Amino acid sequence: MIILICGAEGSGKTVLAKPFAELINAVYVNKDTYPRKELKGYIDGLNAAGKTVVVDKRCQTHAAHDYIKPDYVVWMDTVDAKIEKPPKVNYHVSAWFDDTHQALADVIKNYMERE
Repeated sequence: MIILICGAEGSGKTVLAKPFAELINAVYVNKDTYPRKELKGYIDGLNAAGKTVVVDKRCQTHAAHDYIKPDYVVWMDTVDAKIEKPPKVNYHVSAWFDDTHQALADVIKNYMERE
């Protein structure tokens, strides 16, 4: 399963993604860690190996969403910014709370059990 956590710069993507990935025993991938040409292959390889992947990526346009092809999208809408909302949003974060990562982990675990 590929989970994309996207939003504007400063929206809290990394603050959410790292502890969230740990809670669900997923591999955390930050788009800044890999060159663009290698990122998709790395994510797909992990996914093909049965790993859950949490991708932390600033998505300015729909192209980023189309490129990653996530199974589940978390939209971090916590700052005013002129970026496009992803075409598919499964979980919308409009305000940050201390337990946001735990609440998301609970939602994802239930989602994965249903799939």
